[in-house]
Amino acid sequence: MMKAKLITEFIGTFFLYLMISLSAVAGNAGDFAPLAIGIGLVAICFASGQRSKAHFNPAVTAAFLTTRNQPAKESLFYCIVTIAGAALAAYVALIITPAPFQAIIDNGTGLQHSENFELIPAILSEFLFTFALVWVILNVAIAKGTEGNEFYGIAIGFVVAAGVFSVGSISGASFNPAVNVGLLIHQVIDLKLFVIYSVTQVFASLVATFIFNSIEPKSEANG
Repeated sequence: MMKAKLITEFIGTFFLYLMISLSAVAGNAGDFAPLAIGIGLVAICFASGQRSKAHFNPAVTAAFLTTRNQPAKESLFYCIVTIAGAALAAYVALIITPAPFQAIIDNGTGLQHSENFELIPAILSEFLFTFALVWVILNVAIAKGTEGNEFYGIAIGFVVAAGVFSVGSISGASFNPAVNVGLLIHQVIDLKLFVIYSVTQVFASLVATFIFNSIEPKSEANG
């Protein structure tokens, strides 16, 4: 059972970052990149939700852990395999279409080098839309009122697409520490921004979880 969950999380995160890297970072989908990412995530969530609950994101795993919907040991392994999945996807993307990624490296066009990049708006964007993502996931995957629903994948994919459309040009629209790993490999962000983004995303997840726990009765939240 655990093996199946971890394989599912690895595959899901692999394809999530592969889609992000090829459609958005490499620019293959142009202005439709947010739509491509959102639609792809919908499909992956529906394919994986019944087996692993479709985290693909250490910030989401932190939310499941703090709502007591996942044990600590399992959460640790989830984080490891999602990071590994995103890292492998980053290197596979380099093989599929190396030129755009090499251009980022050669020209120093990572996000932190952009003339339009501002740290505070970027941090706020990552906080708010990671909060929104985790909030949606908790309310469609854990809340008693939506238990057994058939729309969870659509809700999750749509909130990510909306976030990418809204702040992709401001922060890069990661909302996910595993995605940060891929962006770091592709030098879209540097190590400093990787740490800042990851801490911000986990903090946003914990804030969303705290509010969720405060309004969702414990007997219901714990299922």
